[in-house]
Amino acid sequence: MDFNLPEELQLLKETVRKFVDRELIPLERECRPEGEDMPEQFIKPLQEKAKAIGLWLLDVPQEYGGAGLDLLSRCVIMEEVARTIAIPFRYAPIFGPEVRPVLFHCNEEQKKRFLQPVIDGKIRTCFAQTEPDAGSDPAGMKTRAVRDGDHYIINGTKRFITGAKTADYAQVIAVTDPEKGARGGVSCFMVSMKAPGVTLTRRGKFISKTSECPARI
Repeated sequence: MDFNLPEELQLLKETVRKFVDRELIPLERECRPEGEDMPEQFIKPLQEKAKAIGLWLLDVPQEYGGAGLDLLSRCVIMEEVARTIAIPFRYAPIFGPEVRPVLFHCNEEQKKRFLQPVIDGKIRTCFAQTEPDAGSDPAGMKTRAVRDGDHYIINGTKRFITGAKTADYAQVIAVTDPEKGARGGVSCFMVSMKAPGVTLTRRGKFISKTSECPARI
């Protein structure tokens, strides 16, 4: 059995390795002296360089202007990126905005309102699922969303939410049907970080966010 990467992925691996060696590793002392996110002034120039070699919107389908790479290709890229501490491993902004897959399943109005602006870099989102008592397990989730006319009232606490301090919207995962629970009773809501009741209770290496707010769907 041959465990070697296909030729095209070997070429991709070499391309990313050279990019990391040439562009990222030399910036480590300036970018993350205390382990924080990469400063904004470094991101834009690196994004242009990443675009030039085809490393842009890695997992975004080609129909939306992305590279449409499969999982193995993305693993090859992130394996090489993990060699540097210039950027956080879980979030690599130099390859374009992070586009959560659920946005591709929105209706057309929602795509115009949320998906395209995220792809264009006009708005930022964060993914709010992890909770103090449930971790990332939907079956133990405490956050509830109760319908009230044309709105939902969401009550709950989320923590360890990467990018919460700079996000315009949070993709909040909440229980809408407690009887079904994780088997069809959990929904995703786009919640404005400026909505009444949304509070960032702690900022730091780990972000804690409390959400008690109405969210329009």
